[in-house]
Amino acid sequence: MNNLLRSYRQVELFFGNMKFAVFIILLFALTLAYGTFMESYHGTEYANRLVYKSWWFMGIQFGMFLSILFATLLRLPLRKSLYGFYVIHAGLIILFLGSFVTYQSGVDGTVSLAPNLPSRQVQVNEDEFKIQFPARGKEVIVPLPYSAGERNLGFEYEGVKLSTFLPFAENKESWVPDKLADPGQASTKYRLFNDNFGETITLSLHPQSAYNNTQQLGPLNVHYMPATLAECFAKNTPDGLIVWNGETTGCSSPEGQDVQRSRQASGRELVEVSYEGQRLRFMPEMSPLPLDEKMELNELSQFRVFSKKLFEKTPHLFLFGKEVAFFDKATQKWEAHPAETGQEVPLPWMGFKVKTLDHRTDAYPTMVPQYIKPIQDNGQVTVGNLKAVQVEVGDKKFWVNSQEPIAFTLNGERITFELTKRGLTLPYEIVLDQFKMDTDPGTTNPASYESFVTLFKGNEGSEKHRVYMNNPLKYKNFTFYQASYFQTNEGPYGSVLSVNFDPGRFWKYLGSLLLVLGSIWHFVLRKKTVVKPGEARA
Repeated sequence: MNNLLRSYRQVELFFGNMKFAVFIILLFALTLAYGTFMESYHGTEYANRLVYKSWWFMGIQFGMFLSILFATLLRLPLRKSLYGFYVIHAGLIILFLGSFVTYQSGVDGTVSLAPNLPSRQVQVNEDEFKIQFPARGKEVIVPLPYSAGERNLGFEYEGVKLSTFLPFAENKESWVPDKLADPGQASTKYRLFNDNFGETITLSLHPQSAYNNTQQLGPLNVHYMPATLAECFAKNTPDGLIVWNGETTGCSSPEGQDVQRSRQASGRELVEVSYEGQRLRFMPEMSPLPLDEKMELNELSQFRVFSKKLFEKTPHLFLFGKEVAFFDKATQKWEAHPAETGQEVPLPWMGFKVKTLDHRTDAYPTMVPQYIKPIQDNGQVTVGNLKAVQVEVGDKKFWVNSQEPIAFTLNGERITFELTKRGLTLPYEIVLDQFKMDTDPGTTNPASYESFVTLFKGNEGSEKHRVYMNNPLKYKNFTFYQASYFQTNEGPYGSVLSVNFDPGRFWKYLGSLLLVLGSIWHFVLRKKTVVKPGEARA
């Protein structure tokens, strides 16, 4: 028993020592300064993961708690001259306990409200990975670590492995080897530029590529097509038609008696062409697909027809890997030019040129997430706002990011993977009736915005609320603040409300009040009662 008391006394003297108190306070202040610096450059979430909610910062705060607690115990029994000191330290202890309750049981998240759609789902600031087996109605939820850097998960379930988690990432271009790919599934990287502007684009025909075969750069439409079509685009025929066989990849530019045109009652032009012993009917203005006997689009046909005249009114650039074709309005002719790797081809628009940077038939480009520290600009994270998890299924490896779920088939069973935020369901619903935004005069920059919402409380009826800066909605211990907004696909704006539940709020308020009262007692009232040596009391 005596040994136990001596050990306790040593712990009490160590943590209650003034030198330890000064050290831990300085360490706490330096850590806060470091966290503020990280938050200003990399955003709040990165600072939370790296500093504010890290285990080592929690250890520093626990050290401060022990210092305050044992400094108080060392000054027991109670002394009248230290009443203010006791009240200050009691306030600090209660403040720490209230903060711990909030950390353990509080809620900090957001709710997104689309116009006129009820919502009760809160997204908490915690990441989780969902593995869903729809056929079995089964779902496995894997909580993801709250870390600032790349983490190895080491999770496995029924042949599915989760290996790497990236809390902050950006998609980077990567080429995947595919020596068995069809030569018609090529991919090419180009550089479009003039004296004032330049942009690198990657186009692909490979079905597994993350890139499309079309892209629009301002008024210029770029089309990436099989190399076998290049010779047909280079020909200048009166009809300007190209018939393409998707199976044989061959093409033809019919003219003269091989082409018959007629105008339908609808006003659309019907074109009949002879190709490979067949008589094909098309409406090029409507679709490149041929028509069947019922004058309906035949989606199963391998034939397609293109009318080049449709691409002569506005700028269209056709790329075929190592060849380029376009319509020059100055000469009123279609032109085709070779574009070997490194070769520049002048274009008839504003001094532009196109240059082939890389052409591959044995690999295809895709986007692979790579870890990066986020970058914040004007309060918004502009770089590194993507999260990703690497999944291994058999000999297949792929990434699932926070932007969209991915479906995979394993042994004939469909599996869905999704990286999302942990959800919390509210016992009531909120509906956005109207979102109002005011802008700075003469600009489109938002000056202020507010949400008019309806709170449906079940059997208790409903309430109308106006949520804006410094005017939150409070209901059943939850507080909803106006945080942000978004634009829906239909056009109207939706609203994002931050959601806060703080079960330790009362204790934090009480601790703060005691801290103020104790400071007044200890540093003001006590000072008035102190009598200097040699002075007489009044």
